[in-house]
Amino acid sequence: MENKHWIQGDNVCESPLFRRSFYLEEVPASARLAVCGLGYFLLFVNGERVGDQEFIPAVTNYSSVLGCDTTYPVWEERSGYRCLYVVFDLLPFLKTGENVIGIQLGNGWYHQTKRVDEGKFIFGFPKLRYEFTMTYGNGETVFLESGPETLWKPGEVTEHNLFCGEKLDLRLLQEDWCTGTADLTGWKPARPVHAPEALLTQQNCPADRVLRSITPVLLETDGGRSLYDCGENIAGWVSIRCMGESGETVLVRYSEELDRDGHGLDFLSAGGEGQIQEDCYIGNGSPVVVHPKFCWHGFRYFTVEGPAEVVSASLVCSDIAVTSSFRCSDPVLNWLYEAYIRTQINNFHNGIPSDCPHRERLGYTGDGQLTSETAMLLLDTKALYEKWYQDILDSQGADTGHIPHTAPFLGGGGGPGGWGCAVYVIPWNYYRIYGDTRLLEKGYPAILRWLDYMDSRCENGLVTREEEGGWCLGEWCAPAAEPEMLPAAFVNTYYYIRGLEEAGKIAQLLHRPEPEWVQERIRLAKDAMERTWFHPETGAFCEGIGAADAFALNLGLGNARTKEHLVARYQNLGRLDTGIFGTPVLLERLFKEGEAGLAFQLLTNRGEVSFARMMENGATTLWETWEGTQSHNHPMFGSVVKLLFTEILGIRQKEGGCGYTEYSVEPADIGALSWAEGSVRTKEGTIHVAWKRDEKGTLQITQNEKRKGK
Repeated sequence: MENKHWIQGDNVCESPLFRRSFYLEEVPASARLAVCGLGYFLLFVNGERVGDQEFIPAVTNYSSVLGCDTTYPVWEERSGYRCLYVVFDLLPFLKTGENVIGIQLGNGWYHQTKRVDEGKFIFGFPKLRYEFTMTYGNGETVFLESGPETLWKPGEVTEHNLFCGEKLDLRLLQEDWCTGTADLTGWKPARPVHAPEALLTQQNCPADRVLRSITPVLLETDGGRSLYDCGENIAGWVSIRCMGESGETVLVRYSEELDRDGHGLDFLSAGGEGQIQEDCYIGNGSPVVVHPKFCWHGFRYFTVEGPAEVVSASLVCSDIAVTSSFRCSDPVLNWLYEAYIRTQINNFHNGIPSDCPHRERLGYTGDGQLTSETAMLLLDTKALYEKWYQDILDSQGADTGHIPHTAPFLGGGGGPGGWGCAVYVIPWNYYRIYGDTRLLEKGYPAILRWLDYMDSRCENGLVTREEEGGWCLGEWCAPAAEPEMLPAAFVNTYYYIRGLEEAGKIAQLLHRPEPEWVQERIRLAKDAMERTWFHPETGAFCEGIGAADAFALNLGLGNARTKEHLVARYQNLGRLDTGIFGTPVLLERLFKEGEAGLAFQLLTNRGEVSFARMMENGATTLWETWEGTQSHNHPMFGSVVKLLFTEILGIRQKEGGCGYTEYSVEPADIGALSWAEGSVRTKEGTIHVAWKRDEKGTLQITQNEKRKGK
């Protein structure tokens, strides 16, 4: 697609309708339409919806954010800007005679004017570029493109915002607007508009779709207000049938939780009173089934006020298949698997793994790198992570090499290590799961640039600072009751060292020379960590808080007492004291050290800091914090779910292997478990493992694999 001849409505309308009519003497042999409608678009031909894709094109780094209303200063450009277009085959929709292509635009991420967190990012009003190529059997080609021949008018969506919802005035609805019989009164030629200063590329990541419908349960009716429960926390929308007189209003409001008395909505976990998710419909006197067109909501409960009938609730997320299964004799682990899968799918939108589907909706690099291996192993996410890694590369600071906390970069707080390390974690996990080096090859220069950035933020071998005005976080969401968290420099330096070590492995894998500075930087940083935080008499780092000893052991630091101190601390504590980074580091290390029983105890304990607490409080998705004080649809703590497969089922790749071409089955022997079974689908086929404990307590293992071609 050429980046020219863009059109728009005006600088007021947030959801313009466009129509282009053309006459066919005969139907062509092929008809290819490429569309980029920013922020989102819906496509129709001759009055019929084309495709079932929602929220297209996927969000990217559209253009510079310098000058946008960010919550903290941004001083540099990004490394790349791109916009995606989507290609359609229109041949099934064409006919002889007059044909009409109709496109409705919405703000999407391109024109966001309301937001509580992370600032506002306004790149322009909705705009459109399309190219339509028809080819006939004799080789003749007809080409139509966006221009003044395209007509526009405002649509029925009068206000809309990703975070706050939509307002539809059904009195403005022209049902035949993209047919040949439409009344064209009020339609005007489209206006030219400046093309985005970005690369146009075709969208290849999975689009969002309606994945399934749910029949909500009516909890109560109080006057004109009805309260419903979907039975699970979802991302999507509610469809209603407006039944009132012309001008009557219907209001739908959404929340994850009920208030304390159980008769109303509690908005706190999804953005609070300042960012309520709600849709408003103004009736036209006829029964009309409606739902929001250009936004999704994160919710379990909703209320409907006004003359309307509820039709259904819909789960609307990226079209990602579940490629795994798991169950065992422990109810907490069963809940954890199901809750993670549900949470992760709720947070796949627009080709990014978001942090939550409501308050922020951003591709946080910290959350995303933590869950990437688990998501790649348990879900069909290959194309999604290919797209998101390009977003990460595009988001890298053009001057400094800094990897920001979100990709595409749309604000957001974090730290240089646990967030920035996504630049090497994503392609490495992609290689390990899929056996594909393409992302490593594409990202290797960016990885080296990020390592230079981290070096520039070091003092005496430790990473001590990030961008001016930023947060420079280390650990995140540790239990609120803990007296202190790990020092930020400890966590950031850990991820810096791991990045240096991975750079050496990547260089070897790609047959490139290892940069001469890698080993010296590793030595300096490790020496600094031991010098600053290690107590040789006890073997502890940072007195053992927050899994510090597990972090250190992963780097080969400490002495014989370090493992002893690690195990003794958590045997005495009996629970987790860790945040999103320390939790997987701790549990993986305990399994590696042969302490499977202790790791299981921490995973399944039923105290205040536990997954069981979420389960016992009726959660169907994972919470952002152990206390449940923020979002209730955050996948980041779900990074540990991979351990159900690598440790509980024991499906382990050969050391140094990739793509599961070679693996072994070695379940951890955990006395508290009597059986487990599950499967994962790899590029080589599906691996199914089941085991149970016999009368003597011995594990009896059954393995069934279905390899390709067998």
